[in-house]
Amino acid sequence: MTQHGAFSLIVNIRSGQKQQLQSLLRVIDSNVATNELVPFGKLTSIHFARFVVLDAGIDAKGGSIPDRLAFTTNYDQPYDGHLQQMVNLAGPGLWQIFALTEGFPPGGFDSTTLLRYFQSHSRKTETFYVGVGYRSVQQIHNENLLRTSIETFADKNASGFKQLSATQIRNKIVDFVQTRPELQWARQPEPGPTVSWMIRFFGKPALALLILVGVGILIVHLGLVMAALLAIAVALAVFVVAVLIMEGREKQAPNVLTKHHIRTLVDRETAPVQAQFSALGNVKPGMLRLAIMRFLLFFTDVSAPYLFFKGKLSGIPTVHFARWLILNEGRQMLFLSNYDGNSENYLHDFIHIAAKPLTLMFCHTQGYPKTHLLVFGGAEDAAGFMQWARSKQIVTDVWYSANPEVSVTNIYQNARIRAGLYGGMTEIQARRWLSRL
Repeated sequence: MTQHGAFSLIVNIRSGQKQQLQSLLRVIDSNVATNELVPFGKLTSIHFARFVVLDAGIDAKGGSIPDRLAFTTNYDQPYDGHLQQMVNLAGPGLWQIFALTEGFPPGGFDSTTLLRYFQSHSRKTETFYVGVGYRSVQQIHNENLLRTSIETFADKNASGFKQLSATQIRNKIVDFVQTRPELQWARQPEPGPTVSWMIRFFGKPALALLILVGVGILIVHLGLVMAALLAIAVALAVFVVAVLIMEGREKQAPNVLTKHHIRTLVDRETAPVQAQFSALGNVKPGMLRLAIMRFLLFFTDVSAPYLFFKGKLSGIPTVHFARWLILNEGRQMLFLSNYDGNSENYLHDFIHIAAKPLTLMFCHTQGYPKTHLLVFGGAEDAAGFMQWARSKQIVTDVWYSANPEVSVTNIYQNARIRAGLYGGMTEIQARRWLSRL
């Protein structure tokens, strides 16, 4: 099974080099798959990638933040193999780009130096969400090709299929797949999870539950049940009061939004199926606010593989990958996602499907609609949320998708179509399978 990773590199742009850097990014963006600088189409381990220039600004306390460049990828592991492929196939172009940033090694292109630079300067995301897990770039491409090939075959033979049963039609489709050289990979099912993987995956929550049960048993054995409950109640009460005081003292920051900004963002949404979203906001000041935000992001990162899957991030069913990063010693939050549809529908999904859980994540940034106890209010103020979201959304200078025509729904549907090629089926099961085509 393919595991996924999130590579993130965020560095300061050298003084006076921002304009030249943006010129290079425009060259890449003009033909993102096959340009001469960073030909993303050759990088077979990448699902999505982007370059984003983060403009200089002022944090919540009035401190200055310099111009920065963010380069991120969602990739098929292993990590070292992904970095090596980037260096081997796009090294000189990446060298040109990062030579315009602070702290980059001087001199001409050197593959070993670039690899070490990536290894030493990449940073872990606070939260990494995978909506379509355990599928490689190639598998997604192949299974979409399989569905298209089967549909073409079925359309050409539609008149002959009219007199056949569902199982007979399915058998002819299976025979077609078995005889096509370009579909030979589909003659066998995709390997499932190994025993060792399942032990690692389910062992983590099992161990956590075991520890909690053990602590509970120890508390009961020592006769400390009432003391433990009292301590929890007191801690919860103190926390609630602290949050209420914190929220009551915070002043609502304005969200500056212009028609030109919205038009620029919308004009970038040219893909027919998928889109990207990049947003950057200042974190509200205060140690309690920062601690709560870091804990929630950590908890989401740990629990997401068990709570949010099949493209449903807090119930939003269109997300391929998403990540949160805390920048500049906790002064800013960067959110990046890859999803299906357009940003207007995407943001309305936040309001109508996931207002409370996403309010917990985003309420720590300035300008977010006022909340009560971190979860009430917030995105429930639809107009205020849209104003905040659009004002914090930034232009993505370069965005690449390896399979831009395939939605989250397509990916899971294609996998079911492939799975239906193996083993026997009843007439009812065959009809249900054929209805997916």
